[in-house]
Amino acid sequence: MPYSNQFPSYESLLEFQEVYVRAIALSWKDEQFKEAFLANPNKALENYFLYRHPWTIDLTVVLPSSEYGWDKEKRKWNLPQNMMSVGVPVKPAADEECVALAAYSDAGPTNLFTCC
Repeated sequence: MPYSNQFPSYESLLEFQEVYVRAIALSWKDEQFKEAFLANPNKALENYFLYRHPWTIDLTVVLPSSEYGWDKEKRKWNLPQNMMSVGVPVKPAADEECVALAAYSDAGPTNLFTCC
């Protein structure tokens, strides 16, 4: 579970980028890590790198199809797009909309798009 459920800061996103690149490198070298990383990325990052996301995120890592990869001739990557899913809360009763929206915004970093 994330500590303090913090809102992603610029620094925390840079830290994640660094750890993720290390995870890619290790997955190329260590099949056991690769399997753990694909099965449960958050747990693998914590077990192998002592890294925990400071925010709530359901991270999924998948192997891309064979059409993606390193293009040796062009010396560049052909990568699939990353994906992000966000939810829209169910609309409350009309007489509660303003209060509910304010409470959602004030919920803090429970959701990536609420206010701090």
